[in-house]
Amino acid sequence: MAITLYTQSKKDVAPIYIRVRQGDIDAKARTQFLINPELLSKSKVKLHRVPNGANAEMKQSIKSQNKPLIELQVKFDKLTTLVTNQINDKKDYEVIDSNWLKNLVAPKSEQIPTELTKYFDYFLEDKKTSLRHSTVKKLGSIKNRIEKYNKDKKVSLNISDVNNSFKSSISKWFDAQGYAHNTKVKTIKVIYTVCQHAKENGIKLHPEAESLTKKLKYVSTPHVYLTFKDLEKIENVELSNKDLEIARDWLIISCNTAQRVSDFMKFSKDNIVEMGDSRFLDIKQEKTDSPVYIPLVDTVVKVLEKYDNNFPPLFSTSVESNSAIYNRLIKQVCKKAEINETVTANLRQTKKSRYEIKEVPKWKAVSSHVGRRSFSTNYYGKINTALLISATGHASEKQFLTYVGKPQEDRAMALARALKQVALEQNQEPQLKVIKNVSNG
Repeated sequence: MAITLYTQSKKDVAPIYIRVRQGDIDAKARTQFLINPELLSKSKVKLHRVPNGANAEMKQSIKSQNKPLIELQVKFDKLTTLVTNQINDKKDYEVIDSNWLKNLVAPKSEQIPTELTKYFDYFLEDKKTSLRHSTVKKLGSIKNRIEKYNKDKKVSLNISDVNNSFKSSISKWFDAQGYAHNTKVKTIKVIYTVCQHAKENGIKLHPEAESLTKKLKYVSTPHVYLTFKDLEKIENVELSNKDLEIARDWLIISCNTAQRVSDFMKFSKDNIVEMGDSRFLDIKQEKTDSPVYIPLVDTVVKVLEKYDNNFPPLFSTSVESNSAIYNRLIKQVCKKAEINETVTANLRQTKKSRYEIKEVPKWKAVSSHVGRRSFSTNYYGKINTALLISATGHASEKQFLTYVGKPQEDRAMALARALKQVALEQNQEPQLKVIKNVSNG
């Protein structure tokens, strides 16, 4: 008897199917399990490997990622044992086909919830083996918002209640509660995704659910970044204690490597490789699972030399605590460096747990993401965009340009400069001339 577990989709999250072959039997059925197809090979779950030289924090992180995968493999083993025993013990009159297998691995007696927030739990349970912990946490926050809406409106929404009337009602509720526009859009888009998942599991949707996200668009939020002049002031400022110096060094590294805090705080000298006469960081981004090579510029090399050619120490063994401490300290660093330019920023209001657009000194708007945005923005128009994307790991040029936040005028001016440069290199008269200065407002 051959029992195979496989996926039929290349999506990041795909349902797992089971196939049984024995003699004349060839039955297939969809199980209740989901997985990233890259983590399933020859009917076995592939665990994340611990790289050589991994520190204790990285080992713990990989251990946490592997825990649900190990649990999933246990469920696989139980399922194959169940199927094997049932076929071996089948009655003479029983017909083993796909319907028989479907009833065995996904019995109809197991009810799938139809109430929206309860289905969220079902959805999250299905997703937990393929999504990062932080993503699951964000989805949980969206579920909590819906529960608060239900409580305020004294309703209990079913999947079938998700229609244009609901969209209008929850949109007005978000506005009355003071939520940011993008929070509202994100929540409705996630509800749409959850409803589509429910549809795949046989739950009937309201006809209007298919157009739930129509005309919904995110609005651009202010893009705060550190200019080259800001970075020079940060590099040269005298700091009062070791923690601030370490935070400053990580900030410099961040602004010159374009990586997320979840990635750059895992850098170690084991990631450094040499190619030709240059040194690079050889890493795999946690969010996208994309491998990237990052050149080590002299500014970063100088920082490494302070720590015996290694990276600065961390502030905590806890990933979340480490990021929180870093966020707090780099604001102090930038304040001491007098990064005081007034900027418009989208800031979280602690008392309300809401985001609000305000004008503040730039140092107050600095967060752990500022390094990645600074690299992208500072070098945009100076370095080929495709090369910048190879460092940032964005999925497309459109995504990168949205991230950088450059208006169309800036892109046009960058193209004009590039065409002029090509013409000059070819000793030709430039064919494009800037005839009007365009203000970015």
